[in-house]
Amino acid sequence: MTARRAYRFHREPGCWLHVSEWGPAVADVTVVLAHGWSLSHQSWEDVAELLVTANPALRVVAYDHRGHGKSARARASLELLADDLAALLTDLVPTGSVVLGGHSMGGMTIMTLAERAPAVIRERCVGAAFVATSSGDLPAGGRALLRFARFRAFVAWLITHTRPPSRPLFLVRQFNRFGMFGSHPRRHDMNRVVHQSAMASRVAVADMGLSMYGHNRYSVLREFAEIDTVVMVGSRDTITPARYSRVLATGLPHARLLEFPGAGHQLPYERREQVASQLLTLAENVRLPSEVA
Repeated sequence: MTARRAYRFHREPGCWLHVSEWGPAVADVTVVLAHGWSLSHQSWEDVAELLVTANPALRVVAYDHRGHGKSARARASLELLADDLAALLTDLVPTGSVVLGGHSMGGMTIMTLAERAPAVIRERCVGAAFVATSSGDLPAGGRALLRFARFRAFVAWLITHTRPPSRPLFLVRQFNRFGMFGSHPRRHDMNRVVHQSAMASRVAVADMGLSMYGHNRYSVLREFAEIDTVVMVGSRDTITPARYSRVLATGLPHARLLEFPGAGHQLPYERREQVASQLLTLAENVRLPSEVA
């Protein structure tokens, strides 16, 4: 395992983000990875290791969203997460080109960043990977019921008061049933997902569930029109099914759409090598100023 650095990135008083990074402290290209709902930066660890092993000149930054992992327990929304990402890019990656990778909620955070701070995308971002995510109309099932405010409030209450079981392997069949993983998942990966979920603030998780319900950002995809993009999805993902990725790719004129047969929602684990390969391609396709000259 390659060496990493871990530290806190402070936001407003009492709020910080836990950050981990690999590779050099300053680099021509930095890959910044945003994780999914109720997970943490640890969901990107395997991919980060593969990236810096393949190209030691890359800097890779992964972090815990507010209310998740080791970050501060704070209320959350896609807008707040996008503002956090904008500040992280400005303060922690002030120079060089940036490739953004977002899994599920992380991909939605990148889209929200394009809405709230489009200049950051235009001026800094040279590549984007949208992994098992959607540009709107979530969730895939039960959306009609969520139109009712009382039902949304009940779901938020249920999330807030439900804790993950203490025996992660109990969830093996449930993960497969609901598309969290595809066929033949590794038990170690399922354990890691459950442990990460147990670390997240239930209030923040509920906040984000409601925020993602209101996520409709098809119009901001135009901000990625001149950026090299890749969209990835598993064929057995029922959380953000392939139809979401197809719509997303349609709104991105230069996007490559990759559908992985047999894979579920957790592509950074299930297809770690392929996800890392696509991010590596985005990073290595960057033309640096010296090359342009």
